[in-house]
This record gives sequence, C-alpha cells and structure tokens, in this order.
Amino acid sequence: MKLYFTILLFLNFKVYGQAPVDIKSYLDNKQISKTAKDFYNGKFKATDDTKTFSIIDSLKTKNNLTRPFYIFLVSKMTDKADGALSEALGVSCKEFLESHPDFLIDFLYSKNTTVDKRFLGNWANQISGEFMIDCEGNEKQCIKKSLQKSLQKCKLNNKLKLTEFYRKIESYCH
Repeated sequence: MKLYFTILLFLNFKVYGQAPVDIKSYLDNKQISKTAKDFYNGKFKATDDTKTFSIIDSLKTKNNLTRPFYIFLVSKMTDKADGALSEALGVSCKEFLESHPDFLIDFLYSKNTTVDKRFLGNWANQISGEFMIDCEGNEKQCIKKSLQKSLQKCKLNNKLKLTEFYRKIESYCH
C-alpha cells in the first residue's frame, strides 16, 4: 500500500508539475501551436496582435503537459512588454495566478534551469501593474483579497511560496 501511494504521488507530480521539460519535446509536440513555436524560434516579436494574444490565451489550456511551455513563453514576453501588450499581460497574468496558483508557483519556483530567475520578478511586476490600475490607492487591500482567493486554491506545500510571491507583487506597487 505504501508503494502504491508513493507511485501515485510521484505520478501526480510528474503529470501536474508545471516546471517545463526539455524544450525540444514541446517543439516536437503536435499539440503546441505553430504560432507558439514560431514565437519561441524568434520568427516574430510579441506585440499587441492576435498571434501574441493566442499564446497568452493558451495559459488557460487544460493540457497539463503543454501548459508549462505556454507559461514559459508568456514569461519571456513579460520581460520587454509595454503599452497594450503590457496591459493584456497584466490582466492575463493576474487571472492565471488567481485561477491556477499552483501551476504558476510550481513553474516560477522550479529548479529547472530553463526557468530564468528574472521570470519571477517579471510576473510580479506585470501583476502589480494590474493592481495599480484596478485598485488605484487601495493596492494593499486588493492584493490581500487576491492572496486570500489564491490561497484557497493552492496546495498546502505552495502556500508559503505563494505568500512570498504576493509580497513581491506588493513591493512593485508604488
């Protein structure tokens, strides 16, 4: 029974963990959109256009195996986004955090070398911008409310990291 539980636990982390696997496996995966592969390969830059927005929308995929690649691509977009793209990213990143905190925390805090350490700050910065727009003057209360909402959907072993991430978001608000 112990062995069965251990195997089940391992498979659960393997299937649902959001750290990316080898990038080549995503590029070879027929379930990954051509647009996403083209963006990764530098065939176009992220702007406020339908191709870019289709990649951002793919954060909502129900496919646990491909989602980390889309999180990775959005993470790459957050580094240089401005204007309308930055606004769209802020909305989508905040929604993703509140809807699927474990997916994001597992990705951002993974030890996988594909996950650039800057991604954590970039996501926090994008989300803080959304709080500053939506909650002008009341950012701390909005962040606290969002944290409570996210904690309800978060695995026990991610709650501390999630709280830490929200502190980082708050530190970007001015």
